[in-house]
Amino acid sequence: MLTDQQKAMLDLAGEHFKHAGSLDTAAMERFGMTPTRYWQEMNHLIRTESAVAYCPQTVALLSNRRRPPKRTGSRLTQVR
Repeated sequence: MLTDQQKAMLDLAGEHFKHAGSLDTAAMERFGMTPTRYWQEMNHLIRTESAVAYCPQTVALLSNRRRPPKRTGSRLTQVR
């Protein structure tokens, strides 16, 4: 079960911001957390079934951003 604050954190992460750093500023203003702490909490939160049930699109987006990009091709096979 998610708390009201956890729901609000997921809602905030799902919002679109025009400027870089706006989400971090909003997290500080709304929750009194540093950006680092906010993202630590979000990384823990998106691993829960409750978060997936509450906001599946936001959780999927954040989960995909956490994964390292797949490497395509090999430098050894490139033609020079």
